[in-house]
Amino acid sequence: MATGKKYLVATILATAIVSITISTTTAQENYNYYSEKPGSCPPALPVQICSRGCYVDAHCQGIGKCCATTCGGTVCSRPVTMRARPAEKPGFCPSTPTGRWVCTPTCSSDADCPGARKCCRNRCGAMACQKPEESAPVPAEVPVNANPYLVYMQK
Repeated sequence: MATGKKYLVATILATAIVSITISTTTAQENYNYYSEKPGSCPPALPVQICSRGCYVDAHCQGIGKCCATTCGGTVCSRPVTMRARPAEKPGFCPSTPTGRWVCTPTCSSDADCPGARKCCRNRCGAMACQKPEESAPVPAEVPVNANPYLVYMQK
């Protein structure tokens, strides 16, 4: 009978060790699961997704982050990094934006863009990385008397 008690005690002890190991591993996984991924979300995304597509960054693939939309939902988005003093890259934003009609911001400063690209407004008005122009855009010439109020002031 002493052998049976030893076996029972050994089984209980082994079960306790396995339980502690599993609970510690699960706690570590939960800590990693709820921890934020590096980077920052862009400003609230102006998309009409008002439901929650994610709850934590871990729900998003790769480097994606769980970010808010303007109507209260969440979506996985590419992170942007906020820097204290964003470095402005040489060149100028295109006077006539080109490219795809993507209406969600993908950058907040030039520092968020790869290579020589700059963070500029795209055709939809959202901030996106674009190839810069070498010279400043030439402002459109406005005729002197284009404003009817100026006509009256000049007389």
